[in-house]
Amino acid sequence: MVGIEAVKYISQFHAQLAFISPSTITTDGLYMADVEQTQIKRTMLVNSNIVLALIDHTKFNNNNDFVKLCDLDYLDYVITDRPLSDDTILQALKKNRVNIIYKKLGSIYRAK
Repeated sequence: MVGIEAVKYISQFHAQLAFISPSTITTDGLYMADVEQTQIKRTMLVNSNIVLALIDHTKFNNNNDFVKLCDLDYLDYVITDRPLSDDTILQALKKNRVNIIYKKLGSIYRAK
């Protein structure tokens, strides 16, 4: 579902957890390629207690997207498949008190 009716419908709900998956993450925030999907995800993240971003390693600093979903301070957790190789994003996440979890081959590694 997308569009204004979907946004109105979703805005009626409040969730304990919101799992979102952006197209890109940079030091400035999360970005999407589609305006309508961005509206849906933004509505859900502002109506949730905890926001978890599911982001694989290919989406870090992939500057091909243009619609800002949110700033990093909206996030509580980033779950990714590899340790971050980009120190600037790692520092930005830490500055915003975002917990980072690396999920690899059935094991979980937490960033220190």
